[in-house]
Amino acid sequence: MHTLFHHLTQTNTRSIYLSILRVALCLWLLKELTINWTSLELLYGTHSFLVAQNDILLTSIGVNIQYLREHYFVLIILYTTLVILYLLGIGRNLTAIFVFLLVELFQRMNNINLNGGDNLLKFMLLYLSFANTFQYLVLFNSHKVKKDPAVCNMLTNLAAYSIMFHLCLAYFISGISKAHADVWYNGVATYYTFSLERFKGTSYNEAIVSNGWIVLITTYATLLFELYFPVLIWVRKLRIPLIIVGICLHMGIYIFMMIYGFQIIFILTYGLFFTNEEYSKLFAFVKQRHPAIADFEMKYRRFLA
Repeated sequence: MHTLFHHLTQTNTRSIYLSILRVALCLWLLKELTINWTSLELLYGTHSFLVAQNDILLTSIGVNIQYLREHYFVLIILYTTLVILYLLGIGRNLTAIFVFLLVELFQRMNNINLNGGDNLLKFMLLYLSFANTFQYLVLFNSHKVKKDPAVCNMLTNLAAYSIMFHLCLAYFISGISKAHADVWYNGVATYYTFSLERFKGTSYNEAIVSNGWIVLITTYATLLFELYFPVLIWVRKLRIPLIIVGICLHMGIYIFMMIYGFQIIFILTYGLFFTNEEYSKLFAFVKQRHPAIADFEMKYRRFLA
């Protein structure tokens, strides 16, 4: 127990990717906002296709969704501003908390088109609101020393592990659910999924499912991946091959099944399974091969100084 506590409090072991993840999630939120910009009135306004109902949680704290719908554009402007501030590292954890609260609010105002990625995204923002994700990729680099760096490091490391464990839990629950479904148990789920008009992402879908071996392998491979990912991902030698398989799986779903949203969110979490030391070795190798990247890093450091 003492060793674990020392590991959590000694240093922020994932500060590099936590900073990258913060930026990536903010860009994702801005991208989603841009795509839905012309439909905001339909999604959140008074003329929403959703029935105007008060959420139980929001009602219990005195918030009326109908009132929010009438002033939804003010919320959108506030939300956009906060996401940009969070992207730049301005306001730090306070900004992060407000971004999470607004994402939660918008999801409650329109929950009919949410998916598993939206759910994971919400929890990632919650976990990150307690973490120090501002050591890199910020507009203003603070030189202030934390009063208690041990507590900061512990909260940050716990936030990173929370995201990783949440991902493992999501995969395992999905795998258990699939294992109890006849089409997955019998190895034909890919055939029925690819045969649906809704999921025909390419003209090759029919040719793919016409091969029984491909159907059998892709069905059981998906099932086994989700069931064993939570265990095998912690084995260092298997980590990279498993993540490559995961990326191929999610990109396959993205391309062939036209299920876009949560694929990228799930892939983004994979980077947390590598530490600062591993990223530093990778960056050193890349800079050695590409001097232009090393020059850019030097100019960036001078800009922050």
